[in-house]
Amino acid sequence: MSTIRRNTLKNEIARSAGRLIPKSRRPALGGLIPEVTWETLDLSKFEEVTDLLMKMDQLGPEIVGYLKKRKYRIGFITQANSGAGWTVLGNITLPPAEKERLVIPLTLSLIVHEAYHLQNQSILMRLSMKGELLAWQYQARTYPLFSQGKAIGTAGEAYSAAGPTNQHWEALLTKSADSRKDLEDARDLMIAISPQYRAYALPIYPLHQELGYYLRQGNFRGILEMFRNLAKGARGEVIKKTTTEPQNS
Repeated sequence: MSTIRRNTLKNEIARSAGRLIPKSRRPALGGLIPEVTWETLDLSKFEEVTDLLMKMDQLGPEIVGYLKKRKYRIGFITQANSGAGWTVLGNITLPPAEKERLVIPLTLSLIVHEAYHLQNQSILMRLSMKGELLAWQYQARTYPLFSQGKAIGTAGEAYSAAGPTNQHWEALLTKSADSRKDLEDARDLMIAISPQYRAYALPIYPLHQELGYYLRQGNFRGILEMFRNLAKGARGEVIKKTTTEPQNS
């Protein structure tokens, strides 16, 4: 059985299971497993996009190899405060508006951003600022492959509708994913690029590392705040900068 068929079967199982759930509760389930309610990208268009990306060796052998395996699918679903996403079943979600503009630089860069998460990171890493910074940096470095060499955030390119943001992207590229201070600064840069982004919903490092960090400090309030922010982000709430990382009293 091909990888595409196996993946399609996995998604169909999710959709079938979702039909057993009362309609009133399906939206909540769809938030956890988008495949229950999403609109799947037509297979021929999925192949077209994947074939296009596979030809770009500059994406790196890991991502190109991941795309070649075709173990993922693409579906459309409305998500709060996010342009695209990954799912626990290993798929990629896009906003419905991207359905008719799959091969523009923005959409292609969103797809490889999510492919980077799925290929290179554990679920806990994806749900952290460290994981996001690495994926945003990858998106910034590879964007010119889709835009005839133009940098992301420059006038007329992705993330420039309200004015150029390339200076923020350039600053992001200087940040270290191994520095807590840099990751805290990256939050502000991401929000400057995309004001509705959920940067403050995510812990700085993967959850188990942050738990250890707060426990060593004896900062139990920080642990509660971290889980509270994750829950708010899952509900689509925007967490402002005023919700700062808790400090010891």
